[in-house]
Amino acid sequence: MTKKLICSAFILLFIFLTGVKAYSQDQSFIEAKISDFIRTIYSEDDDLQIKFRKMPVPLRGRPNVKNISFAKAPDAKGDGVCLVEIVDGKSNRDRSLYVPFRSMKKTKIYVLNHNGKKGDVIRASTVTARDTQFNEKKSGYPSTLDDIIGRTLKKDVAGGTVISYAILDDPVIIQKGEIVNVIAENKKLMVRTKGKAMEKGKLGDSIKVKNTISQKEIFGKVADDNTIVVKF
Repeated sequence: MTKKLICSAFILLFIFLTGVKAYSQDQSFIEAKISDFIRTIYSEDDDLQIKFRKMPVPLRGRPNVKNISFAKAPDAKGDGVCLVEIVDGKSNRDRSLYVPFRSMKKTKIYVLNHNGKKGDVIRASTVTARDTQFNEKKSGYPSTLDDIIGRTLKKDVAGGTVISYAILDDPVIIQKGEIVNVIAENKKLMVRTKGKAMEKGKLGDSIKVKNTISQKEIFGKVADDNTIVVKF
């Protein structure tokens, strides 16, 4: 009797385990199909992760999928809804089912190691990179060290703050009173001379510069840390 009970229990356990495994495989099947479709709008990014909030019961097997489309494209938070059209195996009729999802992108954020003051220059030792999940629209946060290093803080910031473009500023690369190269040019002519910066400036700023020979003051654009370009 005991052996029969043990045997029966083993058979039930086997069926249960294989059933769970099959169910998991079926879920993987439909989730993979929907995920492949969602990835088409993200250029098939390998770092993109897709999480499904609730899978409708008719999709928990291996349904005959006719079409997948967006009922709602992913918003700024990565939330969206797919419309999955299938052929119902029992009624042989078409059915449309809604599948909500969230798309998240594996990426890096950078955290300030210590308290920083307005005007402090960000260096590699100043920050620590951390892996995180973001929605696809992550334009407010630098994604590489090159986007951070050399820039300055716009305001005092506490250690542990996640670095965003909102707290970063371009560094001043030309100081007031500095002697710089001045390039005056148009489509046909280019003249090089020396000038004295009458204002400090960041890359791309338009600042006043005085010609050291003529003593005339003109405005030019900061091209690099020692050059101002004047268009005429």
